[in-house]
Amino acid sequence: MKQSPDHLSWSTLSALVTGGAVCRACGSHDDLVTHHKLPRRMGGLDVLENLEPVCRSCHPAVEQDAVAEAELTWERPEWPERRRPRRPPPGLIRPY
Repeated sequence: MKQSPDHLSWSTLSALVTGGAVCRACGSHDDLVTHHKLPRRMGGLDVLENLEPVCRSCHPAVEQDAVAEAELTWERPEWPERRRPRRPPPGLIRPY
């Protein structure tokens, strides 16, 4: 899914990042995937500057390092607290 009309599609970005590349962790040419340097869940965008090639076997470790590094500087946005009234689940009858 594109983030805006100006952004390239994910398949195009992935092909640009992995085409003829090597894994940034081990140097392998095989089974490459596109990795977000700054994870999307922490505000990372689908742009070439935030993407790098890694092989599938290195991806879990590289992802873990990226999340740990991002957590050092990322600040969770402050949202107003919403309180919902608690209701008993439907269908339960109180014993008395």
